[in-house]
Amino acid sequence: MTKFFGFILTILVSVVFGFWLAATNILDGTRAGDVLYEIVDIIPMPNESSTALQIDIPKEETSASTVQSSEEGTPENTATNQNGIDYQVIENHIFELLNELRAEVGVSTLTKNDQLKVAADKRAVETEELFEHTRPDGSDPFTVLEEVETPYRYRWAGENLAMATYYLDEIGMAEVIFEGWKNSEGHYKNMIKPEFKEVGIGIHYDGEILYATQIFGTPL
Repeated sequence: MTKFFGFILTILVSVVFGFWLAATNILDGTRAGDVLYEIVDIIPMPNESSTALQIDIPKEETSASTVQSSEEGTPENTATNQNGIDYQVIENHIFELLNELRAEVGVSTLTKNDQLKVAADKRAVETEELFEHTRPDGSDPFTVLEEVETPYRYRWAGENLAMATYYLDEIGMAEVIFEGWKNSEGHYKNMIKPEFKEVGIGIHYDGEILYATQIFGTPL
């Protein structure tokens, strides 16, 4: 019996230590680090919903540095912004490509969720100011899910970000961004993760750079 409890204690200590290593990013870029992130992605953190792997997408070869936002506020609700870009066309094509990919690998397709859409729109605007999986105020990206009119309660959530210089039409830019996600291991895993059931896609354009966000979710 003593050996059994000792074994259980060892496992608990190992899991806690693994969470600490993953949170501190000490093992980033190593095989050991990759394994830890896979474990953290599967085992929920105590008292928190588990989140999917988050890695900043490599910028497209034609992309420029992020631009510091000079305004605070909510994203525009119109499908076309002042620069004449039809956001809806880009969002819809990314959504189509996403579900085509999931069908190809044999996982269920995603449905659109209005709450995730509002959150993704907001995060797309925020990435103009700070292109990271951290919000401009320093908080976790998934705190945005607590701010929508009806908070999105989730079991799993994940975020993909992208930015690229706008140089094609809407369909072309949607394909450039999607291919960037598809060719990045962490983002690809998010897009084909079987546990995800819903998605919201947000687009923002500052006159030069196009920003795109996918927020995936599995509701409680």
